[in-house]
Amino acid sequence: MADAVETLRSQKLAVDIEGRRISLIEPVKGDPGSAVLRTLGLVEEASPVGAAAYGPTGVAAGVWRNPELYLVRWTKGRRWVVGYRLGAGSRPNQYFRTEGRIPTRFETGNWYQDVPEEVDDAFLEGDLMLADPPFPLPAEPLPPVAPARPATARTNRTAPARTPRATKPKAVTAPRSKPDLTRVCPTCRMHKAPGQFVPGSELCVDCR
Repeated sequence: MADAVETLRSQKLAVDIEGRRISLIEPVKGDPGSAVLRTLGLVEEASPVGAAAYGPTGVAAGVWRNPELYLVRWTKGRRWVVGYRLGAGSRPNQYFRTEGRIPTRFETGNWYQDVPEEVDDAFLEGDLMLADPPFPLPAEPLPPVAPARPATARTNRTAPARTPRATKPKAVTAPRSKPDLTRVCPTCRMHKAPGQFVPGSELCVDCR
């Protein structure tokens, strides 16, 4: 463990050592789980050894007990544990440097609630407890609050009665007198059109 601590300090990592657990005391910018795997890869010679980290997305912890590797993440109040068993002679740093993760072909199981006893024991060997996150979990963001609509004042007053508009009296026009369309001849006593009378005479053209 002393050699492991010197290795971490040479990487300029701020760590806290408690038993066989290495805690990154500064928040990581990326995935805390990746930071834990990277730390375990740097101190893989100190098996069994545990590591813990935290960041804006949650808290993570892991333990390397050659050839077994376990990683737990706490995010949004949910815990997820995954276990790996590496091949003979393989180490975590070998895969993390080349692939940035542990290949899924080495996965032996994953658990969201109860874990097998051997998994719990492995974390205890790294001075970690699955029931107690090594760092406080980040607070969940509050849901957005919709802006309140302005209240409209309601009154029980009745609306005043509408006054009918004054209407202007319509002008009464006198009926137009129709011009006489016919004239009566004094001789034949017949109604005839004005054009049937002799100009300047009261007699029609028939009585002329």
